[in-house]
Amino acid sequence: MDETLLYQLKDDLQELFDMSDNFQDVIVKTAYEDFSDIEYPCVIIHELENVPDNRYYDMQEHVVNVTYQFTVMSEGTFGEDAVKQVMLIMDYITKYMRGRKYTSLQKVGSTAIQPHPNDTNIKVGYMRYEGCIDIDTNIIYRRN
Repeated sequence: MDETLLYQLKDDLQELFDMSDNFQDVIVKTAYEDFSDIEYPCVIIHELENVPDNRYYDMQEHVVNVTYQFTVMSEGTFGEDAVKQVMLIMDYITKYMRGRKYTSLQKVGSTAIQPHPNDTNIKVGYMRYEGCIDIDTNIIYRRN
């Protein structure tokens, strides 16, 4: 599961946005996809950590520690504030991640929003989630 959770997250978020009344134009990609013609608004999922570990006293539980960063980008358009759009998308993702499927991936740190370094009309927001995946059962746990 650990090597596919990134793509499962991507597919689940894209489906969530596609079914939404307000966010149907959001594109979800992984950091490893082609960005030659990027469109806004978009969410890019980066896998920052995927490290094997052993847990508990008998060291028999084999887990993978994972950390994902969600980068949300939106371009300011007529009558629409890019910062507000980024915040709305990040809130939508946060509510989804608190749901049953991904509740054990824990949000860490605070969110940040800043202008894109090459285009100040584009605003970029960042948030991170981390957890552990049991290799044998594919169950996601919060980190201790």
